[in-house]
Amino acid sequence: MTSLNLIAAFARCCLIWVFASFHLHGVALPVPLAQDPLDLISSRAWLDDPSNSLGPDQVKAMTWTPYNGPLRRGFMSSTTWLRLKIDPPIDQSRFQAQRQTRLILRIQPGQLDELALFDPRFPDQPPQLAGDTYDWRLSEYRSFNQNFVITSPSEPIEVLLRMRTTSHHGIHVEAMHWDDAESKDRLNQLFKDGVIAFLLMILLWSMNAWKVSQDRVIGAFIVHQTFSLLFTLSLFGFPRVYLSDWLSAPMIDRLTSMVFSMTVTALVWFHWHFLREFNPPQIGMRFLKLLVMASPLTLVMQLFGLVSPSLQIVSVLSSLSPLLFLLLAWRIEMPAPNAPLRLTRQRLIWIYLSTSFIMASAALPALGLLPSATWSIYSATTYGLVSAALLFSAMNLRRQHAATVSRQVESELALSAAMVSYEKEKRKEQEQFMTMLMHELTNPLATAHLAIGSLAAKSPMRGRGYRAIDSMRDIIRRCSLTGEFEVNAAAPQFAPVNVQALLQELIVQLPADSKIMLSTAPTLPECATDRQLLRVILNNLLDNALKYRVQSSLIEVTASPHMRGALAGLQLCVMNACGDADLPDPQYLFTKYWRGLGAKRLAGSGLGLYLSSLIAQRIGGELRYQPENSNVRFELWLPI
Repeated sequence: MTSLNLIAAFARCCLIWVFASFHLHGVALPVPLAQDPLDLISSRAWLDDPSNSLGPDQVKAMTWTPYNGPLRRGFMSSTTWLRLKIDPPIDQSRFQAQRQTRLILRIQPGQLDELALFDPRFPDQPPQLAGDTYDWRLSEYRSFNQNFVITSPSEPIEVLLRMRTTSHHGIHVEAMHWDDAESKDRLNQLFKDGVIAFLLMILLWSMNAWKVSQDRVIGAFIVHQTFSLLFTLSLFGFPRVYLSDWLSAPMIDRLTSMVFSMTVTALVWFHWHFLREFNPPQIGMRFLKLLVMASPLTLVMQLFGLVSPSLQIVSVLSSLSPLLFLLLAWRIEMPAPNAPLRLTRQRLIWIYLSTSFIMASAALPALGLLPSATWSIYSATTYGLVSAALLFSAMNLRRQHAATVSRQVESELALSAAMVSYEKEKRKEQEQFMTMLMHELTNPLATAHLAIGSLAAKSPMRGRGYRAIDSMRDIIRRCSLTGEFEVNAAAPQFAPVNVQALLQELIVQLPADSKIMLSTAPTLPECATDRQLLRVILNNLLDNALKYRVQSSLIEVTASPHMRGALAGLQLCVMNACGDADLPDPQYLFTKYWRGLGAKRLAGSGLGLYLSSLIAQRIGGELRYQPENSNVRFELWLPI
């Protein structure tokens, strides 16, 4: 099975586990199911109080709206009243201990600001209070939900519940025996612990992967998962339970709202990094940036007391974000083959389609735009689990791909290192060979020079012998210089050089029948270069022109100031008429050991022009071949 198939299989397993967990602790799935037999509430109704001033006696006579399951009315500044009809237990023989004669009103979700319960059997007593703004330690029955303890009725009663909160007006109330509530809370806690353990496992894996790779996208995923974990803890009521010894209840409530805002910011910020590698439309990416900037503004609103409007804005952003992610996935271009993550467009669309559906099922009922099923109370948790599972699979695939690329790079580097080492050994052997060759040929060449000198001065063999010895010495010298420059052994010694004087010196040393015409500008500035290296280049160019010119033809040498872009310099040109060797091939002219077919009848090493080009680059100049009609023309440019 491929890694991409594992993503789909892993996501399906997570969904099965989530819904199985929901069923374990009595949360209804989004299909028609019978009412929980443990729940003693037989009917429910709600009433809106826009004035926020009505009391229990006033609302009793007003018109109520019946409902079933959880109530989710969206964000509003009014007060919501609930009328709950509680039937007496059917089997009274169960109740012997004192606590078994009392019922627990289990209220979900846990992050509701203020709840007040009015029991008609005790009209003179003040209402029982619960909610995020009240200390959790004062509760008679403590759990991660909001709870009230009431005396078990002997006949049906109708209690009133008043809800005031800055978050969305969503609530689900159940009434059950104390032991049944404890049993259900234990199963509920098992589910919550599993969710938190799963999110924590993904966070720890991400931290370990980032420590190894330092990947920017995995770093953004860590931030996203950190706030997702904090939001889940807040949704399950953990801060209210575990921070009550250090922080006041209103402060914990305020921190919970801030975590919600930052979670949406981290969500958008991660997906901006994640989608950017797929080349999505830039206008969509700019809109994501605006969403990232909008979330911190909601924090400012909360600091100024505008908690409910800020949370409503955050809910809208969290609803729109997955849809925007889906649209961007629909319009993506596939990344390059060497990109850190490879996913098909279809897979990416399915990832965002599933997360968009779950987020819509969570956010739209919270905004009061869709009817609310029982399971939608936990739809935000479902979104966190499924998106974490899918993105975890994608990040794991990314890490595996990056590891594969890294291994390939390491293999290529090792191969390159081996080739470099091999080349160094071969070059070392070549240098040793050239050193040995120069040493072994020096004495024989000296002996040959003395032997030729014993010939008569007018003997034609004497001149030929001297020229042959000079040619051999020149080949040896060029091979030695080439080896030095290829290993960067010879460092140029820059100093002012009178180029005109150097040219005249070289021309004087040439044979009398060379026929060289030197033309220079009236004022030729000195050039900051290495005199000996420049001498080698010019000597090679003159020697090349003498060898391959038309017999006894004129060689033109010019020198003049020449600008190369914004750089001032000198340009030296050596031009000769092309002889029997024909014009050289520009593609191979400066290649090491290359000699044209027509040039092979003459002695040479194929190193002169290669060495000259190498030296020209080393001293900051450039040697170019610029043929002119049937003439061979070389241009040497040097910076002043």
